[in-house]
Amino acid sequence: MPKKSIEFGVYPWFAGYGYAAIHPANRHEFESLEPQNKVFEKVSELNGWYLLRYGDEEFKVRPDFYAPITPLPFTFGEFVRPAQQPKGMTAQITDIIWNVSEDAAYFGLRIGKQPLDGLYRQSQLMPA
Repeated sequence: MPKKSIEFGVYPWFAGYGYAAIHPANRHEFESLEPQNKVFEKVSELNGWYLLRYGDEEFKVRPDFYAPITPLPFTFGEFVRPAQQPKGMTAQITDIIWNVSEDAAYFGLRIGKQPLDGLYRQSQLMPA
């Protein structure tokens, strides 16, 4: 079941749009993240800025490019299992990528400190 307290969205910003929409303290890190097609958690709104979280990082941005998406059943740091292996090893969600053509999220995982190859669809995962 989706977590109702978390709002997810995309922020398809490119450097060519200029830097006015990104808080000066976050510009370098946000540009390095390459935010297009990444799914962010919207943490809060304050004084015309949105605080967005991706993984362990938080960024202040103007709402100009933000677009909410449907709620997701998993978020950063949560542990999941492959749906076909309910008793298998657990993996932690480290990345959430938005596939525009499918209008769906894909999840990047790791076991311990080892990232797993590929991305996983929501249907391929279940809570740990």
